Amino acid sequence: MSRGFRDEDVTQAMTDKAMADTVSRVLEQEAEQEARSADRRQHGEAGSCEDCGRPIDPARLAALPEVAVCRECQERRERGQAA
Repeated sequence: MSRGFRDEDVTQAMTDKAMADTVSRVLEQEAEQEARSADRRQHGEAGSCEDCGRPIDPARLAALPEVAVCRECQERRERGQAA
């Protein structure tokens, strides 16, 4: 008698795959953000918002050195609005 896959096993495998894909995407996004941040530092653009050009709050940069946008533009991005 052949033993088939249980629904729980299939569900777990699908959940594991979805989580692995999500983690992979997040890591890729973080690597891209860090590369952009390094490029901005190299070209003397760190500290200015890549959306509006205004200075980024120094406290924000201290907390998130890789950040490329000011708080206002970040909030706009999160709401899905253009700068």
